[in-house]
Amino acid sequence: MDDKTLMEMVGKLEKEELLQLIGFMVKLSDSARQALTDFCRKNAGEGDVQDAETQLMQRWKKAQPVIEMFNTCGGGPKSDEDDVRDELDMIKDLLGKYEIPWTVRKEVLDELLEEVASDNSGLTDVLVDVASRMCRTKEERIYLADFLADYGNSFYKNYASEIYSENNKKEDVSEAVTERLVSSSDYMALANKYKKQGKQELALKTIQEGLDKAEGRLYEIYSYLFTYYAKRKDEKELENLYQKASRKKQDKDFITELLYGYYKELGNYAKEKEMLCALISCADSKKLGKWYHICQKEFSSQDFASEEKKILEVIRERNLQAYFDICMEKGNTSEVLSYLEGRQQFTEGNADAGHRISKQLAALHPREIVRIYWKEADFHAQLGGQEDCSRAVDVLREIREIMEQNSWTDEWNDRYNDFIREYMMNPAMIAELAKF
Repeated sequence: MDDKTLMEMVGKLEKEELLQLIGFMVKLSDSARQALTDFCRKNAGEGDVQDAETQLMQRWKKAQPVIEMFNTCGGGPKSDEDDVRDELDMIKDLLGKYEIPWTVRKEVLDELLEEVASDNSGLTDVLVDVASRMCRTKEERIYLADFLADYGNSFYKNYASEIYSENNKKEDVSEAVTERLVSSSDYMALANKYKKQGKQELALKTIQEGLDKAEGRLYEIYSYLFTYYAKRKDEKELENLYQKASRKKQDKDFITELLYGYYKELGNYAKEKEMLCALISCADSKKLGKWYHICQKEFSSQDFASEEKKILEVIRERNLQAYFDICMEKGNTSEVLSYLEGRQQFTEGNADAGHRISKQLAALHPREIVRIYWKEADFHAQLGGQEDCSRAVDVLREIREIMEQNSWTDEWNDRYNDFIREYMMNPAMIAELAKF
């Protein structure tokens, strides 16, 4: 049949018939699906914000698992990094072209900032750049600064300070400012005024007072005083600064990381080692994997052998997920399997969220992982809600993949049919299984 005759026949179809035809073609061919997507995007108009929202979510969902893997492993293949950077560039392009609502941007932003907090992917700089582009209003910028102040590395804590300054400018600090000094920013603003007037000693005294009196986060003050004392190699004052942070239990991770860098640069191994051990106890728990590997790299082999058990005990107590990541690296799969097999709850708050650990074990221990996954599928199916039923079917997909890879097809069919019979009275489950 020639193209002209074919198009004439298509032109006679009703709208519903056309939609059915398009749906059928899309199912048959991935290229047809892509062509349809490209056509719709091109003809929807540049102002189609809803399409931009969808693209934003899709781009991030594609990039996030790779970034998470990079954070776990401390980096990854150059080809994967290039792909992630491409996705992030496309996200920046979307943010520049469309007025995407804050509710949508915030959903992606919160997940992105979790990866920033881990700070072990080699992509932190570009992630913070994307985060900055996501935050447009004063309130949104402050939201970003608050996160970086709490979870960013020392560089991005300083960046948070810049954001605060940009959005809370004090163009003129009056003499009465001393009567209303509250936050570290208040003390810094007054100290900067004194510095401009050439009153360096008074500026230093003001910042030292802020260390004792200011409310809230004090990293701006710690950063200033640390730089001041470090330039003068005044280790007595640096130690006093560290002891004050330890007593306050506030910003201790920040000052400890600064001191670690200071002693490392000086070549003072004993103090560098002391600060690294302290970081294992006080650093953001999301970064414990990073600090473990730094200890492994920078301790002498003898010191690491004697300290590792203690370090791992602290990590296990503070972040079970980070601890199991290390176990996997070391080949200690028995302890991880024991944890997975002993779980009775399968919520997102566990160390295997998203099956990030069990997927790694599936190749080595397929029987054990399949048994765990069936237990998880039953857990969600018994809860019975739509979201739980959807999650149960997601787990079934993973079970089927593992069992087919191991040529357990007959067993899969029997177990799957048993599952259907057990939950066939739940309409939500049947609806989700129909998509399966």
